[in-house]
Amino acid sequence: MSDSDSKRNPPEPPVEAVADRDAPRKEVFLYAFGNVEGGLANQFFSILNTLTVVVLGMNPLIIGAIISIKTLWDAVTDPIMAQVTDNAHTPYGRRIPFIFAGGVSRVLLLLAIFIFFPRAPSIKTNEQFEREKAERVARAEREKEQGQPPETKAAAPAPKPRAGIAEQFVAFGRFFLAPENEYHRTVAIYLLVASLLFALLSTVQSVPYYALGIELCPSYDGRTRVVVARGYVDKAMSLVSPWVTPFIFLTLFPTAIDGLIWYAVFVCAIGIPTTIAMCLGIKERGYHPELKRPPAPPLLKSMWLTAKNPHFLKILFLYVFIGFTHGIFAQLGAFIVLFWVFKGDIVQGGIVNGYASTLAVILGFATLPLIQWACKRLGKHRALRFAIVWMSIGTALKWFFYNPQYPYLQLLLPFFFSVGIASVYSILPSMMADVTDVDELNTGVRREGMFGAVMAFLMKAIGSLQPVLAAAVLVLAGFDASLGADQPPEVFTRMRILVAFVPALLLLFALLALYKYPLHRQRMEEIKTELALRRARAAQSAA
Repeated sequence: MSDSDSKRNPPEPPVEAVADRDAPRKEVFLYAFGNVEGGLANQFFSILNTLTVVVLGMNPLIIGAIISIKTLWDAVTDPIMAQVTDNAHTPYGRRIPFIFAGGVSRVLLLLAIFIFFPRAPSIKTNEQFEREKAERVARAEREKEQGQPPETKAAAPAPKPRAGIAEQFVAFGRFFLAPENEYHRTVAIYLLVASLLFALLSTVQSVPYYALGIELCPSYDGRTRVVVARGYVDKAMSLVSPWVTPFIFLTLFPTAIDGLIWYAVFVCAIGIPTTIAMCLGIKERGYHPELKRPPAPPLLKSMWLTAKNPHFLKILFLYVFIGFTHGIFAQLGAFIVLFWVFKGDIVQGGIVNGYASTLAVILGFATLPLIQWACKRLGKHRALRFAIVWMSIGTALKWFFYNPQYPYLQLLLPFFFSVGIASVYSILPSMMADVTDVDELNTGVRREGMFGAVMAFLMKAIGSLQPVLAAAVLVLAGFDASLGADQPPEVFTRMRILVAFVPALLLLFALLALYKYPLHRQRMEEIKTELALRRARAAQSAA
């Protein structure tokens, strides 16, 4: 070929020149541990009910309203932050500056929230809780020594007619505005503002963090490796959750609020160094400022392009449908264990539930290497099918394993249901990462942050219906909270059917979204080759 021909038709650039390589193991490790502060700090919302209702004596509707407003605010800010991080151009990349600012600020805010928490003489001290516990134990011992027969439950009074929804909200409003509840109003306003600020900083950190995970290992198997590594840390952080409440109620602290201050100090001591280490040790791989790309679409158009992507809609359906199926019936299962299996014994039911939760976390750890192997050997979509079927089997077994005669039989359930749900929520994020490559092929723009944000926005918006549907399931079963463990036998039968067989069948319905799933390994390798070739051509043109 002559020189003139080579100028008119330049040789095809090597794909490897601009193809993003998977991050080394060290960077994957740093990325996984970079979210330690998130896993610890997010326990703030899991203990709000205990703090406000038990310690402060507040109406539970108050904290419910605060969390609802916070969730709506979270849903709105996620896409905005995604647009910012996807289109950012800084010397340090698109993701790292926001992860650093949001992560460090969030844990410092958590510490400030508890240090400046409004105090009042009405707050129960930890010593008071300890004395009440000792009195209950002593009374039970005296009754046992005196040989008193067990208490017989009095016949439940006829249930009072319930006020309508409007009347209940009017009554709650009057209660909240009453002069004697000034302290509760102060706490409610304080927690609302604190929750909104905390949620904003969480968005600043979490949206780019999710996008960085997609970019870290672009290969088909590499993305599963990142999700699995992140899963190890998430499982480890979930071990902390059951022990936060016992820790803050230690008599070592005057009140539970003082215990929370020291918990926040612990979060800062662990979370800030791990966040800094991640930001210093990771290189962004999806960031190519030297290449010319089409201009990024505006926010609303970007959200629309994401929401109408057919592959995205399939993943969204699986997330929402499986989450709904689990969440709607979870409360029903808790009531069956408490009122049917343990006859209203809250303490014993809580102990067995603690065993089951700990076993579920341990099994989650053990399952992660198996998930990675299955995705590599079978493909992500086939591994996901198996996980859904396995979870469905575990759900159906609740009919047999929730048994008053053998209450510890339910400890076998995590081997099915928990393993299945751990697999589902490890594989789905990896599949979502593949969808971002298809989007770049179609639009020419990398929008990892927007995909995660729109997913979060839609899930939070749709998820707001879950409490209503869970309550509707209880009503459908005929459950009456005033009767406790004295429900008619047919009510428990309906509850057992609804908690076992109905969700098991619904989970199998989710398999339809995986029928002839197109983004298998071979197709993803073709897409990645085409994208790498495009970048190589763009780099050659720019040169």
